[in-house]
Amino acid sequence: MTDFAFDSNLVFDLGMNNGDDTDYYLKRGFRVIGLEANPGLCEKAALRFATAIAEGRLTIVHAAIWESSGETVFYVNLENDHWSSIDIGWAGRNDSNCQAITVRCVTLPELFAEYGVPFYLKIDVEGVDHVVLDQLRGLAKLPQCVSVEDCRFGFQYMETLSACGYDGFKLLDQSTVPDLSDPALGHQFQPGSSGPFGNDVPGSWAAYDSVVALYAQTVRDFAGNRLAPRTQWWDIHCTHTETSASGPSRKENHHV
Repeated sequence: MTDFAFDSNLVFDLGMNNGDDTDYYLKRGFRVIGLEANPGLCEKAALRFATAIAEGRLTIVHAAIWESSGETVFYVNLENDHWSSIDIGWAGRNDSNCQAITVRCVTLPELFAEYGVPFYLKIDVEGVDHVVLDQLRGLAKLPQCVSVEDCRFGFQYMETLSACGYDGFKLLDQSTVPDLSDPALGHQFQPGSSGPFGNDVPGSWAAYDSVVALYAQTVRDFAGNRLAPRTQWWDIHCTHTETSASGPSRKENHHV
């Protein structure tokens, strides 16, 4: 039987980018593992979060997540660092300029073994999100909550998460995130950030069949045709509702 880490005080920020999500997770009182393959962004984050790192509340992992450990080629998009990816087709979209670098790569089970299983796993790793989701399958202990950036494989993402035992789903329109805030912390979510997570994502948890139907009517149909305008894009959030109901929904600290 799968165990869910409902009492963990850890968040994994996979695809830390400029650190806006990490900033929020730290304010919430979580210990954070921020994974980022772009060395320039890692250096900026090390300066931005020097205090949290010194206090042991944040660990920055300079690596790409992949199917196996070792080294891999990573393409840094020089025009839009959000698009950087192991997948050159993803990183170099719209004929944008990229720089190929060699980075260390790690697997999700390796990260869990070294740092622990998080309460919340944020996945935004441009083109290889499916690799992370596939590695959740068969693990004895899973995060209580997971989010993943939607793409044309959204139906497969939800199917994989359901097979892992997640039974509550929400869709968060990322174009609305700058309009959202966390009043308890006085935190306004920045454009491009992931926004709230878990029980704090607006709306009620929906069963798998219900969210698939909603997705097919809102985001893209079963034939793969996009239904929503390009100004809208989504994150798929999920949880295990039984432990979500009994576990902690918020954690605060005194380092804000």
